[in-house]
Amino acid sequence: MILLFWGDGKTMKLNKSSLIQNEIEDKINYSKKIEPTGFWTFFCNPKKWAIDDFLSKNIVEDSFSITPWQKDWFKKGQLGVIRVGHDYRNNNQLEGKKKLQRGIYAIVEVTGPPFISADIDEHYYEDTNQINYRVPIKYRLNLLKEPILLDEFDSHEVIYDKYLLKGFQASTMPLSPDTFRSLPIPIENIKGIPFEVSKTYTRKNIYETINVPINQQGGNWNTGYTKFNGDKYIFANINSAGRTGHNYDNKFIGDDFEWFGKRHHPITTPSIQSMINPDGNVYIFTREDSNNPNFTYQGNARVKEFESTQPVKIIWAFNDESEQHILPPEEIKNPSSYIEGTTKKISVNVYERNPIARKKCIDHYGCICAICNFSFNKTFGNIGEGFIHVHHLVELSEVGREYKVDPIKDLRPVCPNCHAMLHKRKPTYSINELKSIISKSNNSLGGY
Repeated sequence: MILLFWGDGKTMKLNKSSLIQNEIEDKINYSKKIEPTGFWTFFCNPKKWAIDDFLSKNIVEDSFSITPWQKDWFKKGQLGVIRVGHDYRNNNQLEGKKKLQRGIYAIVEVTGPPFISADIDEHYYEDTNQINYRVPIKYRLNLLKEPILLDEFDSHEVIYDKYLLKGFQASTMPLSPDTFRSLPIPIENIKGIPFEVSKTYTRKNIYETINVPINQQGGNWNTGYTKFNGDKYIFANINSAGRTGHNYDNKFIGDDFEWFGKRHHPITTPSIQSMINPDGNVYIFTREDSNNPNFTYQGNARVKEFESTQPVKIIWAFNDESEQHILPPEEIKNPSSYIEGTTKKISVNVYERNPIARKKCIDHYGCICAICNFSFNKTFGNIGEGFIHVHHLVELSEVGREYKVDPIKDLRPVCPNCHAMLHKRKPTYSINELKSIISKSNNSLGGY
């Protein structure tokens, strides 16, 4: 028996046996053909719950009823959609409102484990004492004013998901990750990446950030790559041998990261396949000293190219829209597509985009323009912190195929305006030349 306490001091006895029995029966019927995905469809029947009234109040945190036999699949940080089916409300229930069309009306995030409750809120049309499992959720994106209508999915090129499109007699069902990612929604407004590009983290910091249980810490976390809550975590050494003594040639090629897997993991290994076709995010951390416990977070990556070598080689591209990767405006986006005659230009652009070299340059000179002394942080506050372009000083004619950049000697931090002006001439202006041009211009304006 469950004893529930209400605000007026009264208690109500509810029998849990029926809930458990229904859970067992449903699990037998469905669990063999349904697997967790880390994403969810939360089904809403507007005849039972006035989702439009609820969303109009812009409530951020709430809980949602779930399908009982799926309760062990819910994890903190998972994302889902609130799906509204056919609206069969009568005029009394509508109270002058228009009926809702079938569609997605909110994007939510699971914020904790499921719990048992009989609570209902003011937006239900009928009272009930039925207990059920619920999960706490946070409304990340309210789509009441512009819902994603199911009848328009074809025009949005949304990847098909049976339960989302056709509906299901349940509170929740796993949602295809590909379907979720294909929704026409702004990624940056849903859920922030838990790590910040260019910041350093120890493994302990990461455990605390994403709430890794103690009994799941260590182990694979210390061997190069592991998976947690559907996301992949890669820890790569650059110019340094790993714990096994192997020194793979991991390196940045411009904005991309060339990385090698473990020697005993061929392309068919499930862990490698889960990187090539990920269900969640792939977070990449690097360090240049294997004895240093601090890793630099490089970003949320996707496979750009891969080779079935021994070990497997993967070229990672950092293209997540919710993360900021600063690139000078004139840089080449795909150096591999350019042929003989532009190799030297490619080399310069590649060096300017190397995040390791960038970081060392900025650590030495700071985030202040070497030409005009402009500071984004000073002018724009927190949103400008860490923002600056990096310019390569070496002339194109001096750059060879085997050239290695010296971040202190060869690079300088510059603001985007000065960077564009440096490249206004071929060959580029020097730092001192541009300073002189600015000085003369200022004197001319002052004399006017």
